[in-house]
Order: sequence, then structure tokens, then C-alpha cells
Amino acid sequence: MSPHTPASAHPNGEDLVLRIEGPAAGGSFVARDDGRVVFVSGALPGELVRARTVPGPGKVLRAEVTEVLEASEHRVPDRRIDYLAEAAGPDDRGAGGLFGGMEFAHVDLAHSRDLKAEIVTDQLRRLGGLDREVTVSAAPGETTGTDWRTRVQLAVDRHGELGMVRSRSHDVVAVGRAPLAVTSIAEVDLGTVRLPGAERVEFAATGQTGAVIVRGAVEDTALRDFAEALPEDWSLLTGPAAPPRQTARRGHDRRARGRHRGSAHRSHGGSAAGEPTGPLQVHRGTETLTETVAGRDFTVSADGFWQVHEQAAALLSDRVVAALPDDAREIVDLYCGVGLLGIGAAAATGARLYGVEGVGPAIEHARTNAAGLDAEFVAGRVDTATLPDSDVVILDPPRAGAGKAVTDRLVESGPDSIVYVSCDAGTLARDLAALTAGGYAIESLEGFDLFPLTAHIETVTVLRR
Repeated sequence: MSPHTPASAHPNGEDLVLRIEGPAAGGSFVARDDGRVVFVSGALPGELVRARTVPGPGKVLRAEVTEVLEASEHRVPDRRIDYLAEAAGPDDRGAGGLFGGMEFAHVDLAHSRDLKAEIVTDQLRRLGGLDREVTVSAAPGETTGTDWRTRVQLAVDRHGELGMVRSRSHDVVAVGRAPLAVTSIAEVDLGTVRLPGAERVEFAATGQTGAVIVRGAVEDTALRDFAEALPEDWSLLTGPAAPPRQTARRGHDRRARGRHRGSAHRSHGGSAAGEPTGPLQVHRGTETLTETVAGRDFTVSADGFWQVHEQAAALLSDRVVAALPDDAREIVDLYCGVGLLGIGAAAATGARLYGVEGVGPAIEHARTNAAGLDAEFVAGRVDTATLPDSDVVILDPPRAGAGKAVTDRLVESGPDSIVYVSCDAGTLARDLAALTAGGYAIESLEGFDLFPLTAHIETVTVLRR
């Protein structure tokens, strides 16, 4: 192909032989074909691969590996195959038939963290003009990268089988167990579950119990059968069908904070905790869960936002507390959700806390969770909320980042310290560029692998003025 040929002119389904260069944001890898950049999924730096072009957004040329001609030493068998239902056929087991969301399923775990560090460092330099080397650390006790998700969302096919959506498709690939899930979710035998009429199923597990939400029109008999497959102390709820999770953050998920982050999505400017998707009907148990961090209980809705990795809430709370100045007296927590980070900070320092969140139910839970503290929480958009003077601002925005309206207000209000928790390196780079231009200096920037084997990366940045 000529270097001047538009990428959109490259036909889909064409085979290319490519030498892979470095990693790119989103979990693909860069290669070049006759002068044009190609973003390749399923590859690794240094490999020689045969890849087939696939549809993609805009004019970007994308391809997926069909054959590895020269393999990297860091390549391992694709872990997604381990999750497929027993009845999965050859089409489901090939690279093009596997489900999305595990971009580094073929990479050894330690090396995947090196790749993530390279991605963050590159994004900071290219998008933020910041020359800073970043490392990405594992969560405490993380050894396999395959059993960390406390929130899992599964699609349902027309036969009622549960699965994951195939890459670049709306087709559902049946799975026998939930990918990357903690043990209590992974032990649910999905191969025996049939929920005709359901559109998706959302799992949420705590350290003690859990809840499942079935969305769509499902008969009571199917629900009763499904309940028998769940742990006895788990709640079962149903709700109306809802649009697929929007991932302005943590999507992937709450934060897709992630975070990207539960089944609820986070909206730019407004919330961390996700917009309600409609009333839930309780068939068994309750519609709330209790999470415990540093000895304090946090109530969260079964469909609300909470950190996805089982160690993330404690780790991030600890890093925020460690960043606080000894004399902190007034703390503002933006995109506060149910109060996790701000409450932990206020409890550790005795400071007054003011939290802002766009989702009303999350604010109600935050008020309950802050019992015994000098705290006030308001429901409203972060980018338009009136903020009190403060020593410290904590923010954990959706993947879309804080944005100019918020960073301008932070620069204008001038807190001595800002602790910025992010699940998107690109928007973090943009926001850090604005804050440093406004007089803040980066004291530390830590990366954490709170989404192992996926393309997502969590960071905690401390800025001082």
C-alpha cells in the first residue's frame, strides 16, 4: 500500500505480515505497513506476525493476529480459552472468535505491567508534555492476575446462555465461568444457567456475600433455578433492561472508575458512582451490599459503583491517606461516590470533609457511611458545584477525566494539595498538564495494576502548590 493511501482504503480481511514495535493505549500494539501505522491486537513487541485487517473507528488501520511467525519470550497461551463453555467450537477458540476485555490475555503477568508502565510514560510525554518515568506495581497478594474482579457483567444470548461479547461483534461467546472473577463468583457454574429473556447479568461480590442482578424479562421458574446455582447468602434482584455500560471512566468500568470500575457507569462531570438504570426488584436478600475498608463499613447499592479489584479499595484509600499533609483541616472529595476515599482521609486526619457526587443514591449512602465524622455531601455536577475552601482536594473522575472546567476551578481555588486517582492515562496527562501549568508540581505518580490482563491502569498522583 502506498504511504499516501488513506487507511480507510485498506480493505478489511487483508492479510499483512508485520513486525511489532511498542504498545499503544487501549491494549493494541504498533506496527507499520508500507509507511502506515497499524494497531494490532494480540501481538507483542518484537514479534513477527501475520495479521488480518478488521473494521475500526474512524480512519485508523487495525488488525488482529492470526499467526505468530516469531514469538516473544513473554507470550503465553491465551487465557481466555480457559473460560469458554465446554460446548465452544473451533470458531469460538480462534483469535477472531474470542471475547474482548482481556487485551493482555496472551502476555505473562509481570511483562504486562512493564507494558502498562511504558504506555503511561508515553501518554504523559505525548499528551501532557510531562517527562516522567512510571512504574506499575501489583496489588498485594496478586500472583496470577486471573481472580480479582468483584464486579462482573455478562451478556446473554438468545438461548439464555451467559457469556461475553465477541471482539468487534455483538455476538455472545458462552463461558463456563466468569472471566477474571474472584472465587465466589467464579464458582458459579454458568454452564448450567439458562435465563431466556435476560439481556445481561451483573455479579457483585464482597468479602462476605454478594448480589446478582438479572436485567430483562425472565420467567420466575428460570429465576428460581438460577437462585439455586448461587451461594445461599447471596441476594438476587431483577431490573429493567438497560443500555450497555457507558465507560467514560473506569468503561470499562466505575471507576469503568476503570475503573474503570461495577455495573453502573460514570458520567463525565457528574458522577463517579453511575447513573441509576431503573428500580430493582428484590427476589432474595437485599438491594445493598456492605464493603469493609480499614475497619469501617461502607454501604453501596448492588448496582452502584465500587472498586472492581478486591484489593483496590484498601490500596487506594491507603495511598490517599499517605499523601495527606499532617495539618489537613478541610478536605474536598470530588466524584466521591459512596465516600470511600474522602471518608478514609477524614477518619485518618480528623479533617472536615465535603463531598460532591452526581448520583443521589450514592450520596445517601455516603452520608450513612460517614457516621461519626464532620462531613457534608451534596448531589450535583462536579464541574458546576460550589466548592468550599480546602487544604486538600481528592478527585477520582471517570475515564473522561476531570476536564478543563474542573482543572480551571482547582487552579483558581488553590488547595495546597491535590490527590488525583485516575484510570485513564490519556485524560490524566491532559489534566496534569493543565494543573502543572497552573502552578502545581507533581510530587509523586504511582501506577497500580488493578485491572490485571486488561489494558486498564490505575494511577495515584500527588500534586503540591
